[in-house]
Amino acid sequence: MDGAPRLISRRRRELFKVLVAPPVLIRQVCPPIIARCTWGAAPYIGTPTLLSLPLTYLFIHHTASPSQPCLTFEQCSADMRSMQRFHQEERGWDDIGYSFVAGSDGNVYEGRGWKWQGAHTGGYNSKGYGVSFIGDYTSTLPSQHAMALVRDQLASCAVAGGRLVSSYILKGHRQMVSTSCPGNTFYKEITTWGHYQVRCLG
Repeated sequence: MDGAPRLISRRRRELFKVLVAPPVLIRQVCPPIIARCTWGAAPYIGTPTLLSLPLTYLFIHHTASPSQPCLTFEQCSADMRSMQRFHQEERGWDDIGYSFVAGSDGNVYEGRGWKWQGAHTGGYNSKGYGVSFIGDYTSTLPSQHAMALVRDQLASCAVAGGRLVSSYILKGHRQMVSTSCPGNTFYKEITTWGHYQVRCLG
């Protein structure tokens, strides 16, 4: 901006510098998050439990069912509604269990979101966010774009917004309870991600 033509006023130059200052750019690391009302969520049953922020953990899941990645907003939204119905009607939970869900359409879908405790990782729901990827990743991986949305953007967004501590610990669901989630192939992948920790929690 300093090299711009002189016909741009000094005041406009200063305003531009304010607009591109780091605090504004930090907020822009957040990925596209599809709100509950946009994907057609049913109401929460009962009274949600407020999380005490910032949290320490980020737990990675796969849905297993639906077993196929969703490639469009329409399909991902339908999958979200299906999972919410299953969690509420079959499992008797108050809402969809996950905090967020990553689709292969380039979006992250709001489950219980940033503020409310989920039902994703038994015994640890008040300590971390549960992020699931739509699909069964026992023998394949989510798309590189979907993984980057969570690994690079959603996690950074959470830290920048004071929702996750900067030294947060990333875990696969199987490290916390007896489950194959998030699938063998995907679990091997997340062991290479920053913040992954192999040690079991006490």
